[in-house]
Amino acid sequence: MDISRSHILATSPHEYFQARYYVILAHLSTYFSDSVLVDLGTHTGESAAALSYNKSNIVYTYDIEHQAAAAQRVEEEKNIRYIIGNCINDDWSGFAGFPGVEPKSDKEIFLSSELIFLDIDPHNGIQEDKVLNFLLSNNWAGIMVCDDIGMGLEEGKQNAHPPMRDWWQSINLPKYNISSNHYSSGTGTGIICFGGQEVIY
Repeated sequence: MDISRSHILATSPHEYFQARYYVILAHLSTYFSDSVLVDLGTHTGESAAALSYNKSNIVYTYDIEHQAAAAQRVEEEKNIRYIIGNCINDDWSGFAGFPGVEPKSDKEIFLSSELIFLDIDPHNGIQEDKVLNFLLSNNWAGIMVCDDIGMGLEEGKQNAHPPMRDWWQSINLPKYNISSNHYSSGTGTGIICFGGQEVIY
């Protein structure tokens, strides 16, 4: 996967793609077709909207509490499913149901996905490690994009989220610290390849 340059920044009418790593998410969505993508940490809904760029994919976005602005944002994209629940603390045992679609468990959604964007609060490495171990224990083979890995290049943010930096360093999988990429987050962006994928940045 080559994320060194993206045509999306120049051609997209969506203003939110100007926000750095959202461009990477939109660009990565084009590597998959008719696939499940997961956004873990909806927040304002912009990351889910970016992942929805390729309309052949379905994006499941998770947040622990409903936010009206996020709901409005994701409702604009027809290929996003907004889920409220703490899938990590619930050990992926929850179910998500949508009109006209057979309910799926959180576990089924995550393990059927090709890409996961991980951006959850607090950025302490503990929840992130639970996600990592869940995926490893189930032999998941997709890619996970991680925000806030604590190694960004933006002025004044080099030391942001030190527990995340420690967590990132502890990962024993093919991984790419893409914080030097033009489109990365100011607090660091990384990609973990569970299936031996290669990232060019």
